[in-house]
Amino acid sequence: MAGPRRPGPHRRERRGVTITTWGDFADASPRLAERGARLLGVGVAYIATTAQDRSARVHPFTPLIGGGRLLAFIATHTAKYGNLLLDSRCAIHAILGKDDEEFMIIGRAVVSDDWATSMQAAVEARKIKMTSRDHVPFEFMIERVHWAVWEGLGTPDIRRRAERWQAPD
Repeated sequence: MAGPRRPGPHRRERRGVTITTWGDFADASPRLAERGARLLGVGVAYIATTAQDRSARVHPFTPLIGGGRLLAFIATHTAKYGNLLLDSRCAIHAILGKDDEEFMIIGRAVVSDDWATSMQAAVEARKIKMTSRDHVPFEFMIERVHWAVWEGLGTPDIRRRAERWQAPD
């Protein structure tokens, strides 16, 4: 199958960018990973990709977290599938939580269609009663993460509290 393959942990990409697995991110920043897992675990999030004409695209998708990995089944007939094969860079944004709580990942999508990954993704999908056909499992490798919440929403005392994490060099 064409497309990028799963890198090892802390693989250095072009332009000196380091990416890592969900598990390594969770080990390095457990509180931030817990927040992200909670927000991504609602069953739907959004993924931004780049189309062949270099324009930005946003698509709904179902992130699956398990075995220290951030996975998703991507249907082969969708624009996001073609876009991720052309350019693996992506941004994932969870649905907003209470107080407009946000969670975003910048990273790379890699085809991970080996048997073990397919089974791990299927186990996680079954937990939320997700079904899919004509799909390929992708793993999302993390470059950086952003989390924020708005405290005092709807009041004059509104303030934003935020945290960031970046994969170590």
